[in-house]
Amino acid sequence: MARETHTDNAQITAQPDVRYPAWLEAYRGKLEDDRVRFRRRQTGWSWIRLISFIGGVAAAIFLRDNSLLAIGTGATGVLLFLYAVVRYNTWESRRTFVERASTVASESFHASTRRDAPARAWQRPEDPQADSTTMPPVLDEGPTWSLTDQERDDLDLYGPPVGIFGLLNRTSTSLGARRLRDLLDSPSLSPEHIRRRQEAVRWLEQHHQPRLEMMGSLVLLRNQDAKLDRLLRLLHQTQRPPRSILSTGLRLWSAVSGVVFVYATIGIANGQYLWAQGLVVLVLMNIILLSLARPLFRRFDAAVSPWTTLGGTLGCVLAVAQHAERELPDETQLNILKGHFTAIASNAHIPSLCGWLEWAGLHGAMRAVLNVLVFFDLHIAEAVLARIVPNREILLHGLSAMAELEALCSLASFSAELPVACYPQPNGDRTLHIEEGRHPLIPAPDAAPNGIDLGPNIRTWVITGPNAAGKSTFLRMVGVNVLLAQVGAAAPAKQMTWSPVRLITDVRIRDDLARHESYFLSEVRRLRRLVLDADPGAPMLGLIDEPFRGTNSQERAAAGVALLEHLMGSKNLFVIATHEEVLAQTAAGIPSAANYHFQEHLRDGGIEFDYLLRPGPAGTKTAIRILEREGYPASLLERAKHLIAEGIQSTQSV
Repeated sequence: MARETHTDNAQITAQPDVRYPAWLEAYRGKLEDDRVRFRRRQTGWSWIRLISFIGGVAAAIFLRDNSLLAIGTGATGVLLFLYAVVRYNTWESRRTFVERASTVASESFHASTRRDAPARAWQRPEDPQADSTTMPPVLDEGPTWSLTDQERDDLDLYGPPVGIFGLLNRTSTSLGARRLRDLLDSPSLSPEHIRRRQEAVRWLEQHHQPRLEMMGSLVLLRNQDAKLDRLLRLLHQTQRPPRSILSTGLRLWSAVSGVVFVYATIGIANGQYLWAQGLVVLVLMNIILLSLARPLFRRFDAAVSPWTTLGGTLGCVLAVAQHAERELPDETQLNILKGHFTAIASNAHIPSLCGWLEWAGLHGAMRAVLNVLVFFDLHIAEAVLARIVPNREILLHGLSAMAELEALCSLASFSAELPVACYPQPNGDRTLHIEEGRHPLIPAPDAAPNGIDLGPNIRTWVITGPNAAGKSTFLRMVGVNVLLAQVGAAAPAKQMTWSPVRLITDVRIRDDLARHESYFLSEVRRLRRLVLDADPGAPMLGLIDEPFRGTNSQERAAAGVALLEHLMGSKNLFVIATHEEVLAQTAAGIPSAANYHFQEHLRDGGIEFDYLLRPGPAGTKTAIRILEREGYPASLLERAKHLIAEGIQSTQSV
């Protein structure tokens, strides 16, 4: 069924068989047409605004001899001017909105056509230094599994130049980026919670225009990360100073002082100059009261002054909430977010708070005079705090909902951009089935699809094959697809079912000089997490590349066989890539293990790989043939062939 999307009464129809990049191209073209049209109308009303202003002033000057005509003409010019201002602002708002939507659409088009550069930042977001920057959860996450630095490194979650985070990230704020980071770092272990998130992501993925326009509204908050973090911190920290007799008395006296000032001003204007003496006495009395109440005013100022620069940020948050409230459905988990946005739009009193913050930002002589006459700072502080403190939870949950929406929109955009994708189906049967899975960092034309099928009967695959044939990439493909599935996104595969797992990897090992760890010791300590696993809960998926590769071949083979036999004693799932034939031979004798391999093809132009996984252990022997083709001495080649025939293995440390 066709899906209709529109901007300002113009329609773009996206048929299901139209690829997402093509839809984006049409949508971007429509946005550009709207931008030009809105700009033209904005310019027209700008001229009307200018002409009406000049016309009103000219009429008042040239018709000054005819008071009634001058007043009527001037009033008409003022009304036309005010109407032109309103219309100008309307078209300016529409133009800036389509520009923001166009920015997001361009980023999505970039992400759907390229894999060499991210649309947004790829680096792992860091938490701010301040402690009070946490947000309350708005969606129930259920049980999760925290990845370590090893898994993040092995799966290239935050690796340059793109990384998995860079593929997913479409957030405009640091709050949204950190929420997306948390989803990746702590994937869900609950099938039910994963399904709920999938439903929300799928709705956003299927409704292109509402998603992009909500993301466009969030562009308002780009480059305001420091202010958002300050807003979050202040929401936690701001407290209303306790009411005291002094503050109550000053508020009551300020009303009397204001009335006296008005009467004194009127009296002086009417020639009753005795009021001037009373006005002087009033001012002196208020100055004394201000001096005595200085500690009280300082407490109020300390509570309110950090807020004075946040009015614009709060206004942007309100605009995002209002747009999301209109666009989000009354279904899936998005309905929960919609409820928080409704609370922000209707109950948080942000417009009046922003108005009072503008007054709180007043400086100079005017503020000093108002303080002397009516204790201006006291009233402003009371008005600001009366709108912040009671609405603290509404604002905190609203910011959390905004970050959650950004993360979900990022997952949905990524899912829409995949050329081949499915929403994996979670189950509780300790299985992992991927059909035609691809690694999302590899461009679609270059990605060779491979699958895996692990379950209660076959729990371990041993993958053999030469270097550069695809073993490590296959491990990462499996890990990344599982991770994407457990955060609720689509996976780049034709079909996928799995039971949520604790993902543990040992794919990329480096020495750690800071910890005084050698390459081998570092690997041993990471493998120990799989060996000593005692968690009876969710099953584990262990991905291991060349176990114990930091030692000599004899010990490597022995330790590898012992490791494989030990792991097979558990009910967990494992994929092990190796060059050791003895591991493949061991797997062949274990009913719950299976052998698969990648192979190379020796051509006239060199070695070629098709990167396709095949059943059984690797059987090709091309190393000596390559040496022969490259012109190595015949005596060396004959000696190597003789050693292979005798089954002699090198014991040299590697």
